[in-house]
Amino acid sequence: MNIHPFFVHFPIALLAVYSLLEIGTYVSPALRRQPWMFPVKAFLLFVGAFAAFAALVTGGIAGDLIEGTSARAYILEVHASFAGVTTLLYIVLAAAYLTCIGDTLGWGNRIAGLNNPFMRIWSVKKFLAHLVLDTWVLPVLAFLALVGMIITGVLGAAIVYGPGIDPFVSFTYHLFWAQ
Repeated sequence: MNIHPFFVHFPIALLAVYSLLEIGTYVSPALRRQPWMFPVKAFLLFVGAFAAFAALVTGGIAGDLIEGTSARAYILEVHASFAGVTTLLYIVLAAAYLTCIGDTLGWGNRIAGLNNPFMRIWSVKKFLAHLVLDTWVLPVLAFLALVGMIITGVLGAAIVYGPGIDPFVSFTYHLFWAQ
């Protein structure tokens, strides 16, 4: 039984809204100053990344059930690759958010304590998280993840419904599979 469709739509909705909010807060300083923005984005990102991982796992199971032509198998492989990279991008963003939250609450310093190697690792994690969250890297990663998610979804539609379902699916399909 293919349970992948039950898992795939939830992270698409959450992570698309997250990416749009992330890009919007970079473009609009007024939106960035809203006190509710960071917790909302963090919630969307954490739940969405967890759900994306579940969709990735169920997609791997569903991929084993699909039979078909070499074109369909190739597009399935490209779809799986885009899904993996997109999920990884969102997990990297979630790790940066989690590190920032942990730094704000003092968790990292308490966990690392006076242990010098752990404190160095925590310092590197904080540096990388703030590099991602406090520079232009954040909206770029959010945009790339959104584009990756769109391509993944379009290729998934091509696998399920065929490449001729609509012009956008057909165009994207033919970018990866020339006939």
